[in-house]
Amino acid sequence: MEKGTYGYLGQRKKKQLRMALLWGVLVVILALIGLMIWGTKLNLLMVPAMLCVIPFANYLVSYVALASYRSGAPEQYAALRAFEEAGMLLADLVLVDEKGERASMDFAVVYQGGIAGYQSEKKDTRDRITITVNDLMKRRGIPMRIKVYRDWEEFLQRITEMNAPADDASLKKVKRARDALISVCL
Repeated sequence: MEKGTYGYLGQRKKKQLRMALLWGVLVVILALIGLMIWGTKLNLLMVPAMLCVIPFANYLVSYVALASYRSGAPEQYAALRAFEEAGMLLADLVLVDEKGERASMDFAVVYQGGIAGYQSEKKDTRDRITITVNDLMKRRGIPMRIKVYRDWEEFLQRITEMNAPADDASLKKVKRARDALISVCL
């Protein structure tokens, strides 16, 4: 599943947890086999066991970083399917700014004139998202700005006023903005 599609966060968390468990079990098995064969922790199998700790830690940290984030409600996603078919919808976004701080958006609709985002997260990080995305678009030379909504009805009203990209230039602009936005997401 690609970054920016609905359900991505759940699937990515499951994969990261499975891989962390797999590597963790491998570390334990190698250490136990070495301990049983040689009777000491100073044995040949401890080297690969310790090297397997690196991918274990990498997958575990990735899982922990995403653990608190959730996908938007299925009913909300169903209301936005038309935007997905038009190539304008992004979902399950966890943005990382230059300082490494994370902020999530349930949905973002990219259109010719800008980006409208919806955030249901309890912690209000709209300012951080706005600064991060607007700076990103400016650096990439994409003349777009973002507005993040916390009220679902207000967000729906705004996006129903948007027009789908009509010509090739508009399509390219929307695609560039989508790719740029996805590039700063976990």
